[in-house]
Amino acid sequence: MRAGASQCIALASPESAPISAFIEVIAPPPALVIIGAVHIAVALTALAKVLGYRVIVIDPRSAFASRARFPQADQIIVAHPEAALKDVPLTPQTAVAVLGHDARLDGRALQIALNSPAFYVGALGGRKTRQAREERLRKRGVSEDQLRRLHAPIGLPIQARTPDEIALAILAQIVAARNSGLPATDARPG
Repeated sequence: MRAGASQCIALASPESAPISAFIEVIAPPPALVIIGAVHIAVALTALAKVLGYRVIVIDPRSAFASRARFPQADQIIVAHPEAALKDVPLTPQTAVAVLGHDARLDGRALQIALNSPAFYVGALGGRKTRQAREERLRKRGVSEDQLRRLHAPIGLPIQARTPDEIALAILAQIVAARNSGLPATDARPG
């Protein structure tokens, strides 16, 4: 059940030979929670929908977090991430992509995501941004083990340049983490 795979199993029977049973797992679709309604988020939403993800976009700015910009999103929440995440379950079938570039909004969202069972947590930003972010998260009580779960910079290193390419790199990393069956870890240098 935890692996999400249907299979045949043998059930012991005290009166007879083991009985073969087929267990079919019908799991909800994976979810992608996007914090920050930026250009990359528009492309990431479209790509994730193609792969069957339920997509939730969170941003406090209604001019950005709108149905006009995100027609394919399953849910758009115009609120600060900390407040919005109280009503969005982060489960082992959830990926969280923090794309906002605003430390005031991103920090608490990352802390919540890293404390959750989400299978993937990633954040946009380069080396300097990552170092500053991690220091702020440590001050908030985030452990080194939790920080190792953070994919930062987010996405596979495919030399992506455009928002669409960056979205592809992010989704590829999410798919790799989900298909590995293991907790997502970051393979950062050093």
